[in-house]
Amino acid sequence: MRPPADAIGTLSLIVGGIALLIFIGVEAALLYAIWRYRASRSAGEAATFDRNRRLEIAWTAAPALILAVIFVLTLGAMAEINGAGIAPAMRITGTGHQWWWEFSYDGTKIANELHIPVATPIDLDLVSADVIHSFWVPELGPKMDMLPGSTNHLRLFARRTGSFEGQCAEFCGVEHAWMRIRVIVESQSDFETWLAAQRLPAAVKGSEGERVLLSNICVNCHTIRGTAAAGTAGPDLTHVGARATIGAGVLPNDVARMRAWLADPQRYKPGSLMPRVPLSDADLDALAAYLGSLR
Repeated sequence: MRPPADAIGTLSLIVGGIALLIFIGVEAALLYAIWRYRASRSAGEAATFDRNRRLEIAWTAAPALILAVIFVLTLGAMAEINGAGIAPAMRITGTGHQWWWEFSYDGTKIANELHIPVATPIDLDLVSADVIHSFWVPELGPKMDMLPGSTNHLRLFARRTGSFEGQCAEFCGVEHAWMRIRVIVESQSDFETWLAAQRLPAAVKGSEGERVLLSNICVNCHTIRGTAAAGTAGPDLTHVGARATIGAGVLPNDVARMRAWLADPQRYKPGSLMPRVPLSDADLDALAAYLGSLR
């Protein structure tokens, strides 16, 4: 199986090549007609033409044949993109929120980062929690809209390991531009190790930062498995320290930037549903250090 992006690229090259040949043929015929029927050859008399039935049939049949070939090639590419006849090795549910992503691996929820094994067909079941979003990672496949109240399906297949960046491709509100996607493609063994670690509860217990989190409104929106925090409105923070970014790409993830985000999320992502929680400097330091340790 090829990545869907490869199927799309191959079809684009074929259609582009056909279009280039047509362009060259039309321009060559035009130049020939200009040369053949120029004024110096007609002695000042206008050129006259009789009906040419064969030519008329040819220039009607040729485009029809070309379109038929492109139609058949397009059907083949669509079947390849959808993985026809190839069963997926894994199903992952992707949910679009304003303005972040949630990926569920049989109930284990990860925010904004999608991990998949290399050379493995993956089916994404895509839904929206609020408005219309659109999942798009250009190097891995086509766009797919995410509609409230319905589920769309997208086949992903990555040929090589690495990190692939994507973006919500449907305007979904004021922070649409900061609704980034990061797909991490790993070897099968690395993926299994990562997923096993993600399924574990939070390892750090009894810290001052945990006390700050559990004694404030953070618990109403966020889950940290292994603690009393069980909110579902915001991202699962059980292993938030292991993620590359904060706020779906708005900030790199380190303790200093985590503290800045906690102090005033509206400064970095105006309109996001995370409110500013009034915390002392000491509480901010403890909470940022605690979240950064959740790996």
